[in-house]
Amino acid sequence: MKKLANKSAQIRVIEVFLASFIIAFAFSFANIMTGLPTSPKYEETELEKVGYNTLYDLDKMGLLSRFIYNEEWTNLTAALRVLLPYDVYFNLTIYYLNGTKVNHPPIFYGDPQAFSDSKYVASITYGLVNCPSRVNATYYRAIYEPRTIILQLVRR
Repeated sequence: MKKLANKSAQIRVIEVFLASFIIAFAFSFANIMTGLPTSPKYEETELEKVGYNTLYDLDKMGLLSRFIYNEEWTNLTAALRVLLPYDVYFNLTIYYLNGTKVNHPPIFYGDPQAFSDSKYVASITYGLVNCPSRVNATYYRAIYEPRTIILQLVRR
């Protein structure tokens, strides 16, 4: 009788190992199948979030208004290259309130052909209202010269 109980216990241990293996396999298969969605709408929305957050961060630090109102295009390009992911190309255009372009040399990174060839280009419009300037040691003067910033992003 003792030998029969031993064999039954051994079979139970084998059953537990097999059940554990099947459960682990099911979880790993489910994890592989539920990856991130690769729809174009998801990609475009994600790029829009990245672009808006980048412009917002530059504005919050006070750099965006400084770069734009002082026309420091190389500094603006360098800041965007640092803050955006390395595989994202950008094209930035700045307009006065009447619709004329502010930046005559184009501000971009990457291959300009990528914007016309890509099916999914994210476009972000950001408004910049004023730039405070220092009058003297204690007083600031706000300049009301709104700018419209259009940032286009595409993944390579």
